[in-house]
Amino acid sequence: MKKDVAGTVAEWIREARKIVVLTGCDLSAESGLPDFSDPRLNPHIRDFRESREVRAEYWKKIMEIYPSLLSAEPGPGHRALAELEILGNLDCIFTQSADGLHHRAGSATVIELNSSILWVTCPSCGKDYSIDEIAGMLDKGAQVPACRECGSDQLKPAISFPGQPPPHWEAREAWMRLHSADLFLIAGASLDKEPVASYPYLAKENNAKVVIINEKEGPADDHVDAVIYGKPGQVLGYILKKVKESITIS
Repeated sequence: MKKDVAGTVAEWIREARKIVVLTGCDLSAESGLPDFSDPRLNPHIRDFRESREVRAEYWKKIMEIYPSLLSAEPGPGHRALAELEILGNLDCIFTQSADGLHHRAGSATVIELNSSILWVTCPSCGKDYSIDEIAGMLDKGAQVPACRECGSDQLKPAISFPGQPPPHWEAREAWMRLHSADLFLIAGASLDKEPVASYPYLAKENNAKVVIINEKEGPADDHVDAVIYGKPGQVLGYILKKVKESITIS
């Protein structure tokens, strides 16, 4: 991490009127959690609907991860963004993560682009269950959870599986907020696929400064105002420190 670049980004944060942040699963990884929207974890929606065996295998995988989900704590990046929101000019966080760690860190305005693993819905009657309730069903011996209202065994998280479109409202809300932002921070997010692949360019078209914080090079790096390579949580923590150093109490 180049400290002079981080200092410049801290100055941009202090000057910004409205900051929008995009985070990704690298922040979750720093807290020991996987990407719950990963196609390697989630089956094709057609297979999930047609095969009880596929559903059983999916829930087996989720329950193997469940203890880690239960015990996971927000990392330094989650905490830094929650504190930055308290300081005043952070408008919202939209995230590719589906684990709720931004909420647990205390962030108030979080848009989950891939929805959440924490809530499961019955597609037949619409009843919602917490992931804790689903875990309770499976702990009692069920291979596949069934709806207590209608008996359907098609329950699934609102996360989009392969073959399903991404949640529409969340993507539209992020797009609208980017139109009024003057600083767009991207931390630990993947920009390989739409709709997020277009977000840096949309922000630039609306005269916002765009900053990418990531461990690896990405497709938009040559088209933004600043790039900092490093662990996103550590970089965000350092930038927050620089922001706070300039705050004076009168």
